[in-house]
Amino acid sequence: MKIAININELTLKQETGVKVYTREIVRALGEVDEKNEYFLYASCRDGDLSRLNNGDSSCLSYNQDAINRVSTNSKFWTYTKFPREIKKDKPDVLFMPIQATPFFRKPKNIKLVITVHDLAFLLFPKHFTLKDRFLLNFHTKRAVQMADRIIVPSKATKNDIIKFYGVDGNKIEVIYHGVGTRQCLVPTEMANKPYILFVGSIQPRKNIVRLIEAFEKIKNPPNPLFQRGNFAPPFKKGARGIKLIIAGGKGWMSDEIYKKAKESEFSKEIEFMGSVSDDELADLYKNATIFVLPSLYEGFGLPVLEAMSYGIPCVVSDNSSLSEITGDSALLVDAYNSNDIAEKINVLLNDEKLRRDLSKRGVENAGKFSWIKAAEKVVEVFRK
Repeated sequence: MKIAININELTLKQETGVKVYTREIVRALGEVDEKNEYFLYASCRDGDLSRLNNGDSSCLSYNQDAINRVSTNSKFWTYTKFPREIKKDKPDVLFMPIQATPFFRKPKNIKLVITVHDLAFLLFPKHFTLKDRFLLNFHTKRAVQMADRIIVPSKATKNDIIKFYGVDGNKIEVIYHGVGTRQCLVPTEMANKPYILFVGSIQPRKNIVRLIEAFEKIKNPPNPLFQRGNFAPPFKKGARGIKLIIAGGKGWMSDEIYKKAKESEFSKEIEFMGSVSDDELADLYKNATIFVLPSLYEGFGLPVLEAMSYGIPCVVSDNSSLSEITGDSALLVDAYNSNDIAEKINVLLNDEKLRRDLSKRGVENAGKFSWIKAAEKVVEVFRK
């Protein structure tokens, strides 16, 4: 088959979950599929291909010449030049790794496969601007209705699509994301400079305000929170020395989050790293004491599996896809309760045996998720 893929997400400077997915699934497709022919499309000139992978175009090396007739940068490229090129080239399948379609009316002889990552804009409308909410809903609704097959990263997202858009579940394929395998020792003791790590974009849905509140409770013992007998005592090994590190680019409606951190009694021990390189992120994972993702909603939650692959014990929300992908390999918390978040973090900080256990289980769990497996299932979707 002749398969076209929109890889325009890779031209973005900021690292996002969708960008990681696009890069990794394209790279894996090049490794697993020798029968089909792939044509990649992006709004940049050949000389700019290095931008597509943060200075390393290796993910495109297997068919770099197939990026045919790409245009110069254009804000509306996906909906103007790109569909004209697709209609001209007539592939058997067009794969959109984003929840959008370039067509006003789908060509009869081209099958359309899209990936829907999440429907957070419908579940948490107050966390999006009116403009973003409208555009996300407009493009997603058109895409799921027009697509021949829809790929989703979790059963939770599949159920959301059926609920909100009334799509036939038979055309939705659940294909979990992958995560790279790591060679890391299971941590046994606290690092010299212990820190709690969060990775994700700075936006309300990530629930960072409550994470900061939980951090404050841990940093300020004695606290009534820990005097009820059924929870561990405050962190014994110098909670005043532990830091909260937040890695991720600035998202929408983030002002309240930065304000909360700035006004905190422990503001000097809360560090925003901004967008970080792959090497910097690897270092953050390797040296973290605990990873925490208290999101209100995740379509998948890739940073959790990345942390687990490094042997970092995790605390995550008990909602959406997070409990689905972590199983019993993480401590689950009520995302709406900063006390619960603080309690679970505190228990983990005080219990070395539990940290070792969750670390081992996390590594085993992360090993179940592979981009190669994901790509093989995507190829099967193309075949169908």
